[in-house]
Amino acid sequence: MKIKLGALLSMLIFVNGCANSENINGFWSGSMEMSGKTIDITIDLNSKYKTFSSYDLMLIEQPISNLKVNNDNIFFSFVLDVELYFKGELKNDQINGTVEMQNGPPNMNMTFNLTKQSKTPEKSYSIETLSIQSNDVVLSASFYKQNAKGKYPALVLLHGSTSNLKSDYAFDADFFAKQGFEVLIFDKRGSGKSTGDYYSSSNDDLISDAIVCLKTIYNRESVDKNKIGLWGLSQGAVLLPKIASKTNIPKFLIAKSPEVTSVVEAAAFSDSLRVKNSGNSELNAQIAAESHREVGRMIRKGDDYKSIEKFIYQNAQKYPFMNQTGLHDRINLNESVFNGFYWQGRIENFYSYWKNLNIPTVVLLGERDSFVDAKRNTSILKSLNNENIEIILFPKANHVLKKSFDPTIDTEFDFPRLIEGYSENVEKWIEKEITKR
Repeated sequence: MKIKLGALLSMLIFVNGCANSENINGFWSGSMEMSGKTIDITIDLNSKYKTFSSYDLMLIEQPISNLKVNNDNIFFSFVLDVELYFKGELKNDQINGTVEMQNGPPNMNMTFNLTKQSKTPEKSYSIETLSIQSNDVVLSASFYKQNAKGKYPALVLLHGSTSNLKSDYAFDADFFAKQGFEVLIFDKRGSGKSTGDYYSSSNDDLISDAIVCLKTIYNRESVDKNKIGLWGLSQGAVLLPKIASKTNIPKFLIAKSPEVTSVVEAAAFSDSLRVKNSGNSELNAQIAAESHREVGRMIRKGDDYKSIEKFIYQNAQKYPFMNQTGLHDRINLNESVFNGFYWQGRIENFYSYWKNLNIPTVVLLGERDSFVDAKRNTSILKSLNNENIEIILFPKANHVLKKSFDPTIDTEFDFPRLIEGYSENVEKWIEKEITKR
């Protein structure tokens, strides 16, 4: 069955709104099923903002809309990449129905079922809104605080390079809050309600933001100052060891899908894979990788942004497949962006920071990551012989550690769900390195 994972995810982030029948109000939990595979789903129609959640899909309290009730018939739709149509019937506190995808395969058979619960589950935490001053910008943050009095371990969560809103990390914040952590997430500078300009910011700007957030939770009375850590995804994970070299506040690190050396190598790997998977030759894939490395060499030599722009343009003219790469996406440059993290920051090498790490660190990698070379990074980390670093490699996992479905390899479809073993391995590491300290 040729269904893109993006489209599958689209059909799962559905529903947004309120119904016109009191019978639909309440907290509903159940599952969605397709091709014999099942995921959990819940819908909270009691809250002020109607929400959808799925632990399997790593979605927590996403807003829902367009929910309509006509007698006992329920209909809702959602548009992302495609429009999805949900039809259900309400009977005896049960909703059972089907899902259809616009222009989807005629033999697709997706069903869902929900059962009304007696009450909405209570949470062990509440969320406080904070404004945090970081040099010349103000960061809009959410602080997940435990309801019971006491001293708790705490985490600051750091973003990837494209997921810049605190709402993008609601699942992770909820996950760790349920583990007994107090958690701070924030809109990256220049994103959401935070001020500043993200694309002209440097790695050091992002590091400064992380440190001021660490100081913010360090000053909370409910936080155990000996159990403060940093969690980062992708770009955030890359920066973790350098941040730890600049402040003694963090006592542990959780790095999800980091590039251990430089962003140049991550970009080279990612674009070479993209070119190859688009039907190009191995040689063309190598050219894509070397194009990124050449840009890195030019930046190191001190070439200005106009020279880089000229090279990228001429390279794309010479090799049309370069239009598929991240270099061509950035063909229109300006000086402020060129001085930021994407260009000047790509040549920074983080190897020595990983080598010199002196606090417990767990690195989580997916074997099918299309953005960083998990095999190569695992080998580099192991060669460090740093006893503070533990590596956990997840088969079939992508960059965000969701299960990746490859129709050329896999015989059975599955939803893009949280990879098996993630929760257990992270909880086990927390118990070993943090809880018992």
